[in-house]
Amino acid sequence: MQENHPAPRTPHPAPLGLYIHIPYCASRCYYCDFNTYRFDAVQAEQYLTGLSQEIDVWAATESVRNRQICSVFFGGGTPSILEASQIHDVLDHCRAAFMLEDGAEISLEANPGTVDLPKLRAMREGGVNRLSFGVQAVQDGLLQRIGRSHGAHEAEQTFWLARTAGFLNINLDLMFGLPGQNLDDWVKSLRWAIRLNPEHLSAYGLILEEGTRLHHEHRAGSLELPDEETEAAMYQMTIELLQGAGFEQYEISNFSQPGFHCRHNLVYWQHQEYLGLGAGAYSFLGGRRFYNELLPANYLRAIRERGTAVAGSEPVSHETLRSERLMLGLRLRAGLDLQTFKEMLGIDDLSASDRVVRLLDDGFLGLKEGRVQITARGLLVANELIVQLL
Repeated sequence: MQENHPAPRTPHPAPLGLYIHIPYCASRCYYCDFNTYRFDAVQAEQYLTGLSQEIDVWAATESVRNRQICSVFFGGGTPSILEASQIHDVLDHCRAAFMLEDGAEISLEANPGTVDLPKLRAMREGGVNRLSFGVQAVQDGLLQRIGRSHGAHEAEQTFWLARTAGFLNINLDLMFGLPGQNLDDWVKSLRWAIRLNPEHLSAYGLILEEGTRLHHEHRAGSLELPDEETEAAMYQMTIELLQGAGFEQYEISNFSQPGFHCRHNLVYWQHQEYLGLGAGAYSFLGGRRFYNELLPANYLRAIRERGTAVAGSEPVSHETLRSERLMLGLRLRAGLDLQTFKEMLGIDDLSASDRVVRLLDDGFLGLKEGRVQITARGLLVANELIVQLL
């Protein structure tokens, strides 16, 4: 009797990024508007069961089964709040269900205080090869002001534990423009990070997201923030100090040592396709954007009853794609090649656009080796600049 074997997989030429949302935290930071909930071990175990089922559903689809996965990113929430064995199980399931590239970047977001040396070693042995620690600041008073549950000493201790566990690719998240923060505070945070010498640093300005505690304080007039001039000086100091320490600024807010750009974030910035798993996760696949049920309970119910957690989707128009590619491409310091830039704006020559000519003449945009880039001057007003082009 002839045996029936499944058809061999022929990899699609363009790999996918894979995002896995873990929506649990010990507590909510005062600036956070992410889809997160207080950790409960029983609920988390149920959630991981649903996540396992969602992995199987997507692995069987034609749009995913022949795609290699170039990166896996555990985001949240605080993925490191899970047991190392739980993270290991999810990764093993992904390896069995999907085609992970050899050497795929496997990132996991972690907060100081949620890991110890045995846990870090277990995560490393289980396949996680990149950690991203949310530090934000190195002044305990500032950390308390924004609702962080760790201190500066704990952050440094956790970093060295990760090194001891064998992690050779570590990112540190820092945040400027915090309430009560001055330029000296920010310089101390940067110098602290430089001394630790991670492979990657992300430096973000505080955004007051609607619905967060800090946003409510701002509306009530009780939030003391650095002025625009101070915040601009903080950003300029970021570039100066990090580049002086050998870090390459490859995106507006992201810096890395040579060879350590975040592969997963480049999937987004280079407008490649990605699959999001978990409650509230977004995907960009097959020319459409879709998103999962937001609440974990609804997510689990949808998986159980419908076999999918997708709550809504929309095709992405050519105009939207054009705008997104322009916006994301210019955020990268490499910029956009000249031909792509002209195609995005629908022009044959740069002089045909008064907006482009003005931004070039004023020194906000520059041309270098056939690419259009935001200049050092333009970085300070990058978001407004991009809006002018769209």
